[in-house]
Amino acid sequence: MLVRMHTTTQAARVAGLTGWAQLPGKPDKNGACSGEDTKPGRLVDAGGGFETQRAAVESVSVLFELFDGIAVDYLDSGVVGEPLPSGWMVTAAKFEVECPTDRTRCSLVNSHFGGRRFAYNWGLARVKADIDARKHDPAHESVAWNLAALRKAWNVEKGAIAPWWEANSKETYSSGLDDLVTALGNWSASKKGLRKGRTVGFPRFRSRSRDSGRVRFTTGTMRLEPDRRGITLPVLGTLRSKENTRRVQRHTASGRARILNMTMSEQWGRLFVSVNYALRTPETASTPAQPTTRAGVDVGIRMHKNALGDGTVVHRRTLATVVVRDLVTSEETVTEYTAPAALHAVLGGIRRANRELSRRIPGSRGYLAAKTKLTRSSRRAVNVRQESVHQLTSWLTATYGEIVVEDLDLASMKKGMGRRAFRRSVSDAGLGAIRPQLAYKANRTGAVVTVADRWFPSSQLHRGHALPDGTYCRLVGKGRIDKHLTCPSTGEVVDRDHNAGGNLCDWPDQASAVQLEPRPRTSALPPAVAGTSAQPSRKAKLGRTRKTTPQGKAASSEVRTERRSPTQGTAARNPARGAA
Repeated sequence: MLVRMHTTTQAARVAGLTGWAQLPGKPDKNGACSGEDTKPGRLVDAGGGFETQRAAVESVSVLFELFDGIAVDYLDSGVVGEPLPSGWMVTAAKFEVECPTDRTRCSLVNSHFGGRRFAYNWGLARVKADIDARKHDPAHESVAWNLAALRKAWNVEKGAIAPWWEANSKETYSSGLDDLVTALGNWSASKKGLRKGRTVGFPRFRSRSRDSGRVRFTTGTMRLEPDRRGITLPVLGTLRSKENTRRVQRHTASGRARILNMTMSEQWGRLFVSVNYALRTPETASTPAQPTTRAGVDVGIRMHKNALGDGTVVHRRTLATVVVRDLVTSEETVTEYTAPAALHAVLGGIRRANRELSRRIPGSRGYLAAKTKLTRSSRRAVNVRQESVHQLTSWLTATYGEIVVEDLDLASMKKGMGRRAFRRSVSDAGLGAIRPQLAYKANRTGAVVTVADRWFPSSQLHRGHALPDGTYCRLVGKGRIDKHLTCPSTGEVVDRDHNAGGNLCDWPDQASAVQLEPRPRTSALPPAVAGTSAQPSRKAKLGRTRKTTPQGKAASSEVRTERRSPTQGTAARNPARGAA
C-alpha cells in the first residue's frame, strides 16, 4: 500500500515517524523511479501495516491519498495502483457573522481586506516589471510565478513598501499572492490551450470598488467556540455567528473533523466566514431510500399556466422532470419538480431600487438606505435560487439508487436564445449547479450518478417506438421548444419533457440504438440522428445546442405523475437532512 502526502516535507515526516521508506519522485524517461539522481517524492511505502500507523500519518496531515500498489511496481514503471478510500472527505460550511460595532475592530477587518489587495497589486506590478525587463535584457532574473517565490520577495520588501504590515495577519498577504498565482496560472493555461472555457486575459490590478473583500486563513488560531456562536480567527479574535455552528462544532469537538482553513468575505455589506474542514467518513456506508430505482433527470425551464376555478391564472415553472423506474417491478413514476423564479419575483423591486439609488447623493443616508434595499432584493434572489437547487439534489441523492442526468452546454443554449428574457430565465434557474451538487452529494448517500452523452437527442427520439431498421422515430413539433411533440409514424402526441426523462432513465441500456458521432471541441452543432435531416436549421447554425442524452425502450406496468415544489418541506424529500 502506498501513501501519497500533500508535500514532500510531509512525506519525510511520515517516514520518520513510522519507519516507512520514502519513495523517489518523478519517474525517468523510461518510466522507472529508481534512478540515483531522483529526488524524494510524496509517496511513502506503507506495506501492509497502514492501519497500525494511521494515527501517525493523520498527526502530520489528513490530506493524504491511499493506493493499492506496491513499491516494486512503482519503482519499475511508475504505477501507483488503484485509489483506496482514505477515511476522510473535505467539505465546507458558510456562516454569516455580525459586523464588529467598535471602530477599532471594524478598521482591522477593512485593513485585512485592503492588505490582501495591496499584496496582490504589488505582486502583479513585480511580475509586469520582470516581463518588461526581460524584453530589454534576456538575462534578467525574474521572480517565479509560485507562492513560495513571491512570498520570499514580499518578505524582503514589505518593511519598506508596507510598514504597517504587522497590524494584520501574515495570511492576509499570502492570500493575495496566492490569488495572483492562480490568476497567472489560468492565463498561462488558457494561452497554451490547456484550459477549457472562455479565454482568460492577463490579470489586472484590483481596486476596492471592483474587488470583493475577502481573506483566507490557513494557519493560526482557527476554531469554533463551545457556545456554538463564536468563530475565532487569527488577529481578528472571536466573531459572533448569526446562526448556530453545531453542524461543524460537534464534529471538531469530538475529533471527527479538522479545520483546514477559514475564509472571511464581504458580500451585500455583510460578513461571512466559510469553514473548510476534513470530516472522517462514517464506518457504516449509507444507502439511498430506494436503492433499486433509476431516475432520469431532464433539466430545463418550462413555464406553465394553470387556470383555477375562480378564473385566476397561476404561473408555474418546472425546473426538472424526473422519470423513475423500479428495476425490479418496472413500475414508473413521473415527477415534475417546480422551482420559484427567484430573480423574476424581485426584478421589479430591483429596478425601482436602482432608480431610487440613482437619485440619491453618494454617501448620504438616503443613498445608504436605497443601497440596502437593493442588496436585500439581490440577496433574496440568490438565496432562493440556491435553496431550490439544494433541495432538488438532496432529494434525488437521498432517494434513488442511480441517477442519470444530461450534460448540457448552457453557454451555447443561451447563445441560441433570441430574447434576453429567455437567456435570463436559464441563468435564474441555476441549471449549472445541479450536476456538480449531485456529484458530491452522491458520495455521501451511496447513490450512483451517470452523466449521459451531450449529443444524444433525448427530447427528439420517440421512446419505445423503434423503426424496422432498429432506429427510433424523431418527434416533430411546430417550434423548437414545444411542450408536446408528434410522432410522424404513429401520430401519437408525446410530452417532450416526459419523453426526455424516460430516455435518460433508459441510459445506457439501449444507447446503441443511436450511433453517437464524435464532435469537434469547438462545434456547437449536434450530430445527425437516425431519421432526422442532415441539414441543421438556421437557429442551429447560429449556435443553438439541443438537449441530448441516450434513449431506450422501457416496459412499464404503471405510470404515475406527481408534482413537487420546494415549499413542500425538505424533510419529506431528504430524510437524511433532518437527522444531522
